[in-house]
Amino acid sequence: MNRLFAAGGLGLAAALFLGANSFPDRAADAARYVFFLAGTLAVLSLVLFLQKTPSPDSHVQWVRSPRNFTIAVAAIIVYGVIVPWLGFFPASGIFMIALSWMLGFRRPFLVLLGTGLVLSFVYLVFVYSLGVPVPMGFWGE
Repeated sequence: MNRLFAAGGLGLAAALFLGANSFPDRAADAARYVFFLAGTLAVLSLVLFLQKTPSPDSHVQWVRSPRNFTIAVAAIIVYGVIVPWLGFFPASGIFMIALSWMLGFRRPFLVLLGTGLVLSFVYLVFVYSLGVPVPMGFWGE
């Protein structure tokens, strides 16, 4: 089944790549972002395609901790509500730190370091390099 979904992902990546080639010159930033997405989808689909599939007898447990799952879903909903108001980067920082704490991570230095690294990576790749606009919230008004 994984190979079927991987083949579908490769097909979708090819369609995205071909579609981005027809973008007008004035949408070069958007085309570059779509190329990035197509490349990422192609690489991940290829990994899934080449991955050794487990035996059909293996039991998959989708939710190991219902409490943590519920906390994560609730936090994602709150995050989705506050992003337009607070802005992407402040809301994401609060979300990552709060979710880490709620799930039991108690090393403040590592939580802050991880949050800073992830948000820096997102800024450099998406905002700076690809020109993807992010919600600014009331900061951008």
